[in-house]
Amino acid sequence: MNEPMTLAVTTHVVGLGSGRQTPPVYVELGEHAVSARTLLAEHVRSEVNRSLHCREMSLALHYMLTSDLHSQPQPLREVNAPTLDVARETARAYAGLAEGRFLLMVDGLAITDLDSPLILTELSRVGFVRLLPLIGG
Repeated sequence: MNEPMTLAVTTHVVGLGSGRQTPPVYVELGEHAVSARTLLAEHVRSEVNRSLHCREMSLALHYMLTSDLHSQPQPLREVNAPTLDVARETARAYAGLAEGRFLLMVDGLAITDLDSPLILTELSRVGFVRLLPLIGG
């Protein structure tokens, strides 16, 4: 199972009144057996690349990493555009998973350890889930 694969990854936010889900980003992996750390890093890389290509901030990264989910991500502009750095955003994502700000879900199982080994297929269901407190309690 050391052949490359492409995997659809989504990001969900639960608790903003109604749940929100981002369109999937397609993550390319060099093999089927990877760590959660590798999957998260490749997801961030794919989201940053998509943001730069579309010239807009990634909703997935916004939902996973921001402290204020009621704010909306700002569009990237040619002048004074924030620079998205893959290494910086990946480090923020590692910290977010370690601190429990979001969950990595793989085929219905919550993965909390960055070093967890994963065996994935093109049919694997992978998503990042951010749970927020309910409004009013």
